[in-house]
Amino acid sequence: MACVPFFRKLDGYSRIARKSLWILSSRNVSHNQGQGETTNHQHNGDSIKTDQYEEEDHEMKQRILRAALAFVPQHGWSRKTLAAGAEMEGLPPVAHGMFPRGGAELVHYLYTRSNRQLADALAAEVEELYTQGAEKPQTRPFIAKAVQSRLRMLLPYIEHWPQAMAIQALPQNATESWSNLATLTDDIWYHVGDRSTDFNWYTKRASLAVVYKATEIFMIQDRSEDFTDTWGFLDRRLNNIAVFSKSVKSMEQLSSVMSEGFLGMFIVGRNILGLNSRHR
Repeated sequence: MACVPFFRKLDGYSRIARKSLWILSSRNVSHNQGQGETTNHQHNGDSIKTDQYEEEDHEMKQRILRAALAFVPQHGWSRKTLAAGAEMEGLPPVAHGMFPRGGAELVHYLYTRSNRQLADALAAEVEELYTQGAEKPQTRPFIAKAVQSRLRMLLPYIEHWPQAMAIQALPQNATESWSNLATLTDDIWYHVGDRSTDFNWYTKRASLAVVYKATEIFMIQDRSEDFTDTWGFLDRRLNNIAVFSKSVKSMEQLSSVMSEGFLGMFIVGRNILGLNSRHR
């Protein structure tokens, strides 16, 4: 790793020290509240400083997480990866302690960042279509392309993505993970032009969530060139579900695809345990 300039590293240390000292001083100030106007002014100033340090803290965390992604292929979604990211930003390795949930926070960072990148790309694509005079995107091709684009964002981390999926499935992370998935599917449907307000709003997004997760599971075991088998699997899943229909049959087909998703989970589990050598 390239040497970090001395003053950059010193600044990292000083920020951590300032933050620690500020937490202690804030506690002392709050303990002595009620001592008149001077204390009130001090408290207001303290609030401004607290906001400032919180903003700096957030920015520092974002820098570490962004840098840490480069080390995922070597160390997986681990505290060692976070420590390497901290060192890259000129901070001591112990700065990984800023992330009490460890690798889960790095997975969350990648997931939300990828969601934003996809949403921006979809918005630009739709804007371009409108500029060319089109009324709205063609639903099925647009969704298929969006899902494939989003899954391709995982390819730099594909060898360790099963670990990320396991982290997301932990009870303490499940709510956050489902929220991220819901945001992803809602963004795709929104940009394709869906403005439904009835029960179809839920069935469309739930159906797409199942398709996405089933394809994600298939992808981590795919060994075909450029993941062509995965994209074929995606097309078949989209063909098997009536997410593009407003008929009541969509719930029946949703149930069918969910069953296939559970089958995919079983296949992956079997492969991880070494009970299937088809791709070896």
